[in-house]
Amino acid sequence: MKSRLFNIRLSFEITENKSEGFFLLKNDLISLLDAIQRTGSIKAAAEELGYSFRHIWNELNKWEEELGQSLVNRSRGKNAELSPLAEQLLWTNKEVEAKYKEQIIELQSGISYSFRKAFNSAWDPIVIEGCADSALNLLRRTTDCEIELNFTTSRKGLEALREGKCELAGFNFPKSSTNNSKAFGTFGHLLTKNNGLIFFATRLQGLAVAPGNPKKIYSILDIASRKAKFINRREGTGTRILFDQMLDVLAVKPEEIEGYNDISDTQFFTAVQIASGKVDVGLCTANVAKENGLDFIPLAKEVYYLAADEKFLETAKAKKFIQFLRSYDWAEFKDQLEGYDFIKCGKRGSYAIQISRKYNAGS
Repeated sequence: MKSRLFNIRLSFEITENKSEGFFLLKNDLISLLDAIQRTGSIKAAAEELGYSFRHIWNELNKWEEELGQSLVNRSRGKNAELSPLAEQLLWTNKEVEAKYKEQIIELQSGISYSFRKAFNSAWDPIVIEGCADSALNLLRRTTDCEIELNFTTSRKGLEALREGKCELAGFNFPKSSTNNSKAFGTFGHLLTKNNGLIFFATRLQGLAVAPGNPKKIYSILDIASRKAKFINRREGTGTRILFDQMLDVLAVKPEEIEGYNDISDTQFFTAVQIASGKVDVGLCTANVAKENGLDFIPLAKEVYYLAADEKFLETAKAKKFIQFLRSYDWAEFKDQLEGYDFIKCGKRGSYAIQISRKYNAGS
């Protein structure tokens, strides 16, 4: 394939409908190729996308002339099949969306914030910063509470809360954590008696592997003994903290894990790397594994908390948000949130004080 320089131009649309912000990246060619791959027909793809057959045919001709290669096998009497180039374009798009998903959501949120402020200077959303979470992003699109999401790591979210840069900090905390665990060491000094917690959800974390589990990986010990290629998460993420804690419990050294220093910025990118065969295994939630068609070996439960200053929790907008969490019917989205439990969603607790006390007692 001839080497080509692809120039990327990003654009955005302004809409009043929250649910229309679902797609991370939208590209006409990618949408067309995806529709053809799923339907096996140019005609069916045209109908799905709302265009005439002639329009889609002309678009394909235009792109093939531009790229200098065929994109679709259009033999009469046969299903439309994508060329190797078209399949590579689709796969690359999937990798890009997975790798930059959190940054794209944050960019979308930031642009939305700026324009809403321009139209209404009194607009005052709840700013949430911290660990990326599928349920929280779903909530943003369905709640009548105004929310701005900034996804980063659990640790950076709590640091932002201390610095007054957000009102709620989302972090995932392993339920099995002991006083001397990395979770207490990481989060304990960032929480004080002035912080309160809102219970959001319990999530199931575990190992994601290719369908059929070809490497026969069923535990962290198997990763080391079978020399499976692993992909890790960045320091400060709850997922990385959980993995390091499990290594400590099992007395497995990081150098025994091939790929321990290979970093994925998102769980979705971890899943895509596994699906592509570039790595054998990684840690993610059951939901991310399911969304990407991977097999999943459950390892641990973790709690996703929203931390805040106690004073903020007494404000009208905080009380409205908490009440919304308590009354929200998650059953409608059960199929979209594998491994989640919302039985205590919206419950307030003083666990922040417990975490802080245990950390200080153990230090």
